[in-house]
Amino acid sequence: MQGTQEKSIDYVNAASTMQKLNFFLSNRLLHLENIIMMYKESGFVLEKGRGADVDVMFERYYNSQDYSASFWNDQFTQPYKFQVLPASSFAEIVSNHRAGERMLLPIIVKNDQLPNFYLIAMADADMIYSELGQTINDKFYILNDHNQQLYTSSRSEQVSLPKFTDQSGYVIQDSIYYFYMKGESGLTYIHVVPDTTISSQIRWNFSFVLLLILTIAISVIASFLLSVRINTPVKQIIDAMQKWNTTQPSISGIKEFNIIHNKISDILKTSRDIHQDMSEKESLLQYYAYSNKLKKIRHQNGDSSPWVPSNRPFVLLLFKVSYKSMLYRIEVDEERATSFIREYVNRIIMETYPDSLTFQMEKDQILSIVFTEMTDPNIRLTLEQINHVLEAERKYCFLTITASGGIEDWNEAYQTGLEQLKKRKFDDETQIVVDIERQDEDIQLSQAQEEELDANLYSGNDTDVIQLVRRVLGRMKKRNESALSVLQFAESIMHRTQKILQQRNIDPATVRHALTELQICYTYEQLDTIMSSMIQSSAFLVKELKDKRDHIIDFVYEYLEKNYDKEITLDAIADKLNISRSYLSTYFKEKTGDYFVDYVNSVRINKAKVLLLKPDIRIQDAAQSAGYQNINSFNRMFKKLTGFTPSEFRKSKLH
Repeated sequence: MQGTQEKSIDYVNAASTMQKLNFFLSNRLLHLENIIMMYKESGFVLEKGRGADVDVMFERYYNSQDYSASFWNDQFTQPYKFQVLPASSFAEIVSNHRAGERMLLPIIVKNDQLPNFYLIAMADADMIYSELGQTINDKFYILNDHNQQLYTSSRSEQVSLPKFTDQSGYVIQDSIYYFYMKGESGLTYIHVVPDTTISSQIRWNFSFVLLLILTIAISVIASFLLSVRINTPVKQIIDAMQKWNTTQPSISGIKEFNIIHNKISDILKTSRDIHQDMSEKESLLQYYAYSNKLKKIRHQNGDSSPWVPSNRPFVLLLFKVSYKSMLYRIEVDEERATSFIREYVNRIIMETYPDSLTFQMEKDQILSIVFTEMTDPNIRLTLEQINHVLEAERKYCFLTITASGGIEDWNEAYQTGLEQLKKRKFDDETQIVVDIERQDEDIQLSQAQEEELDANLYSGNDTDVIQLVRRVLGRMKKRNESALSVLQFAESIMHRTQKILQQRNIDPATVRHALTELQICYTYEQLDTIMSSMIQSSAFLVKELKDKRDHIIDFVYEYLEKNYDKEITLDAIADKLNISRSYLSTYFKEKTGDYFVDYVNSVRINKAKVLLLKPDIRIQDAAQSAGYQNINSFNRMFKKLTGFTPSEFRKSKLH
């Protein structure tokens, strides 16, 4: 975290903090289930396995009937610096059910220098009692300095406890012994033993104590005789060994031991440095080895690598991260955010597959290698667990997750995964794309719709264009088309609009802006807003140009529309306009962006394309009707402008 006063979240530091928490909590002698870090300004909560808003953390992951999210927020205003709260049952809410119930004892620790931050240490009360505080009848209590009951080992029984005035001792009440002791923290620890239980144990305890004293006496005599011979040299050796891993100077009075201590300290330090350096280089070599396999990069030493096992089944788990606009508001770089998510993913996968490897392949792509079969049911369960954990970050990002596998061909498996990522549906939710559905033929505009679209764009009729686009997008949404298909359709409409604007010598800045917005568009609602705005702005520019009517250009357009099938020359049209041939050629190119001859050919080929869609019209007749008397010239020009020969075009459209 960058600091408790900042509202932005440094995900890299958060991941580092989580690692430190896990290392600290690995000490089982502390008996801590978790440590939760509370940040007031950002409303963010960080613990060993996740970060989340305070409401999500305490309503979902640490749900308790005694402690709500508002309770924890209120603790910022309380004046105490250290407080032990009564134990309560905490659980995680999964599908409206409480899972993982455990009895935890919350301990709050504050710092005067950080008023907007505090820690909650979740102590496992039952574990502490089972290992340190068991009594012969399982009745143990902890009270605070106000005699409030913080914990009891027997939760089903309500007991009225007496008052405890001294620092330690016992109280007898109703033939029950209450042995107690008060600690420096103000807590009182109580063992409850009935009088009958003590009486029944006295005779057996007396015999046991005698036997124990006799055994200890024999052991002490034997140990003394043995230690007289070896105690002094062994003690010095042990002391020296204990100092090898510390920075403290040796205090031995034996010079030889000091020399051994210093030499071995140097050796151990050098060994640690070498080991750390080798570990870093080994990790880097491993990453490059797998990257070469996945991307099929060949090098001079061949394809074999000791880091990549052969003939071992593997599954590649690919994660593509898409970021929402909310991420940019907290000023977090995408690549750093992806590295934070990689830590999440790696931690979850390692729980099931300890030998798995997780890399950040691109700034928005994470890859995990799991050595198992594709049929392994735990693959799906692991992916769903990742989806469940990252749901807390849904306002910042969403993921597309897929799995592909094999035995030898790493590149093929990787390419398969990349292709599967493209099959995600068009929305802003995390999707697991494993079972690929059969895709129907892409929805495309018919020839008539393309001509209608171009005509309306050219005339600035935004209403009809928007209705046509919405009809197509509606069919795509109904058929649940892939995001790739939807965006490709939207991009094709934008490019058509851009071409129309350029033909009319209008700056297509509005289209360029829409193409940029398309890169971060994830829902049909967003897409409708972008497309409608782009079409309306473009139509306005076209209408504005039409209001500034250009009589020369309009005359050329109208003349070609009526006489495209006749012989057309630049000289003939210039004569009709009473201007020179060269002036008309220069003026037309300047205003439309096209050369006159190219525009004539485009008009004729467009007319011919309509005729070729009629199967009863021969190609020669279509050419003549469009103004081409030479069939070879027609074929050559048709191929140049469309990329197809006339026969190929007809075949592709009619079959």
